[in-house]
Amino acid sequence: MPNGQYRVAVKDSAAEHSGAVEEFRAERGRTVVFESRADAEATAERLSTPDARVAVQAAAPQDGSDADAYLVPDPDRRTRDPDGSVDAGLTFDVSATQYGRLGEALVCCQRWDPPVLAYYAREDLAADDVRVELDRDPDAVVTDDGARWVPDCRAVARTGNGRTLAEYWCEIKTGDASLERDQRTAMTWQAQRARVLTVRVDPSALPESYTARIRAVGPVDGSTNASRVTHRLSDFK
Repeated sequence: MPNGQYRVAVKDSAAEHSGAVEEFRAERGRTVVFESRADAEATAERLSTPDARVAVQAAAPQDGSDADAYLVPDPDRRTRDPDGSVDAGLTFDVSATQYGRLGEALVCCQRWDPPVLAYYAREDLAADDVRVELDRDPDAVVTDDGARWVPDCRAVARTGNGRTLAEYWCEIKTGDASLERDQRTAMTWQAQRARVLTVRVDPSALPESYTARIRAVGPVDGSTNASRVTHRLSDFK
């Protein structure tokens, strides 16, 4: 994505779902260029009504167009107005943001030796004497061309005597959530300098277990090797 250009394709489904979006597309075209994702999301919020909400969704990795994202209908979910009552219990739907953060919470559950990344580091480094320290607030990665990625965490693997063996810069996704183009570009750029991982968390077996699929990002054409780690509730006792 060129610096200052975030391209959003306005989907037919969004125009059919919302008269405001239909008018917006007629005025601005089927692909609209924004300054940033935040700018696009602000426009989606402005176009939304209580009966016809729309949202910005990252473009699929296999999408051959030049769009960074899509404007799509946002299903009416009980994220703010629950079913039930205070006395009987309140039932909320899980929002997209909450669902996305669920995987991050599972992987980044503890500062020292978080199970998924500690297991991966021991396998990757072929060493048992490894301790992993987690940085949950790493610096953003910005390429020379302005592509930007904010990693979810940075894991530092050390020997028992404190010698650093490796650093892993991680992007954590829940389910099949896709990477944005800016993220992929910056991750590939960063992979020339450090180990970069995508961690996809499958939470469908919660509360008993969850599965993390880890893929190392190559410095040229993306992913190289992959592994799978399943953790159960007993791993945290």
